[in-house]
Amino acid sequence: MSAEMINNHKKVVFLDVDGTMVNDRGEIPESTKEAVRRAKANGHKMVVCTGRSRFQIYDELLELGFSGIVGAAGVFVIADGKEIYHAYIDEEHRKSVYDYLEGNGFLFCYQADDGVVLNRRSSEGILEIYRKMGMSEERLVRLTGNMHLTEEPWKNPRNEKLLYYNAPFPVAKVHADLEPYFDTVAISLEGMGEYAGEIGINGINKATGMERYLKAAGIAREDSIAVGDGPNDLQMMEYAGIGIAMGNAREEVKERADMVTSSIDDDGIYRAFETLGLLA
Repeated sequence: MSAEMINNHKKVVFLDVDGTMVNDRGEIPESTKEAVRRAKANGHKMVVCTGRSRFQIYDELLELGFSGIVGAAGVFVIADGKEIYHAYIDEEHRKSVYDYLEGNGFLFCYQADDGVVLNRRSSEGILEIYRKMGMSEERLVRLTGNMHLTEEPWKNPRNEKLLYYNAPFPVAKVHADLEPYFDTVAISLEGMGEYAGEIGINGINKATGMERYLKAAGIAREDSIAVGDGPNDLQMMEYAGIGIAMGNAREEVKERADMVTSSIDDDGIYRAFETLGLLA
């Protein structure tokens, strides 16, 4: 795949956050910042494409100059500063998923626009997990936003998706139990394994968010590039004209990518952009 082929048209690059632009210490490598800025200066559009909700996409990321956001794994889409789509879990399923997770002893939270919504039991358990991982207080605040503590978290009408930890079942069983309304994938955070996951509305994912963004921007699918590292990046990588896996990605992600770059802390984004001719 030559740089000349890539440069025939300006591209839209959809970039995952955790494990792709932000490392496990909560840092954005300098080479990543340079790559995003240089590609943007060359006329390519940069779009955040993440499982994070809006409150978790902090200013240090946005200051790099993104043209749009596909957030909460496709739940909302912003194009050139305007929100063009936003979906929320309906009340019936906010309650049914609560009953399932609480009844089986999961630690879990709902993600909403401005923070997480959860009961005290899950709050204490999740914070303990993050602290045992060595997560700094600053990164904890960035990940949790406003913590809305309530014993009836399903009542928040702006709940977008859920995260869970310490599950009694592997992801495949949770997925099967919560179909057809929900779709469940393994979580992107390093070290969480098959007993932590993300639960979203079935039929809404990063790829559907990409499709909405491209339609609004008037750009063809074949002119899109997606870069990711985790299970919730597979659909966006397969939808894109070119799907790129980070060197630190899970093996199943690498196997399904068009191209594998180096790891996040080994200039992975910069090297991928350089190979594709985005920096020339």
